[in-house]
Parts: sequence; C-alpha cells; structure tokens
Amino acid sequence: MFLLSTSLLALLSFSLAATQTGPEALASQYALTTSTSMPYPSATMSTTDTQALLVSQWSLGKGRIQDGPDNLAFVNDPFPTKPPNVTPGTTSSTGPVLRVTYSEGSFSHDTGGAQLYTLWNTTDGSSFDTMMVTYELAFDAGFDWVKGGKLPGIRGGLNSTGCSGGNQADGQDCFSSRLMWRAGGAAEGALFAPHPCL
Repeated sequence: MFLLSTSLLALLSFSLAATQTGPEALASQYALTTSTSMPYPSATMSTTDTQALLVSQWSLGKGRIQDGPDNLAFVNDPFPTKPPNVTPGTTSSTGPVLRVTYSEGSFSHDTGGAQLYTLWNTTDGSSFDTMMVTYELAFDAGFDWVKGGKLPGIRGGLNSTGCSGGNQADGQDCFSSRLMWRAGGAAEGALFAPHPCL
C-alpha cells in the first residue's frame, strides 16, 4: 500500500461496480503471470532504512530515488482492521505501508512527495506484451488536492524521459500510463501512447 500523508488518514475510495473484477482474477483471466513484486518489510523503518530497502530491493532505475527520498518511510498501516473496499480475487496487505509525505505548501517534486523508477523484469528476460500494475492507496483526511497530482503508473520504451509532462509518443520512443488526481480529488487517467490512427 502506498500512503500519501500529512497527518490523519482516511481512505480514498472509488465506487466499484458489483461486477468489478479484482486484479488477481483479471490477471488470471488473461493468463498474466507475476514478474515483479515490490518487497515490503515486516516492521516499520526509519526514512534512512526505507531508502536503503528501496534502493537495494526495488530494482530502481539508476540505482537511486530520483526525487524526495526523505519523504519516504515504511510506517504502521493506519487501517489495520479496515482494509480498502476489495473485490473478490483481491488481496490486501496488513503489514507496514509506504508513506509519501507532501509538506504543506509543496507544489513540485522539489518540495514534496517522491519519484522513483522501478525496472520491471520478466522471468525469462523477454520483453512485455501486456502489463498490469496494482496497489492500494490512502490519503490524509485533510489532504489539500489543489490543482492535481500524479500517482504511480507504468512507462516503457527507449526514451527514458519522454511520454510524460505533455510529451506525446510517436510510436517508436515511449509510452506511459498512470492515474492522476485533479481539484477536489477527482480521478483521471493519463495515457501517453501513439494514436491508433497514426
């Protein structure tokens, strides 16, 4: 579970249709296998120890946390008896969660939050044809949504810095897909991929 925090926490919940399929069931339906899992500790960790675990065990691009390493820590799950609204075929973690802190007044990667790139690996070293990423998320009860923000997603291709921030894909360089939030916590999907008509 990723946890965006400033003080008290409340789960961000999206309405799920009764027919929504959980990630494990969806992966099974399309014969997808797990290739990469992010290990979590069994106990809370200081910021320094959290950074060491992420760098040593999360296959980080360039072997480092790009932005905001001091804003990361593994902490106790604030909702140990209240897992998120899960659907059949979905699991929920009961151990420590990764807290990402956004200081009051922060507005960019230089002032709050964190950014890291994890390299996804297939079990046999081949490339991916299909990817699915799952995680659980909670926001502080008083989280100031301001104009918006980005959540973890996937990206790929030869251009390691393209396909984000409004840079469109040309079909040869890169792609990215992520969830975002806008004012008031409105959810939005962002996809930077070649247009099917190109």
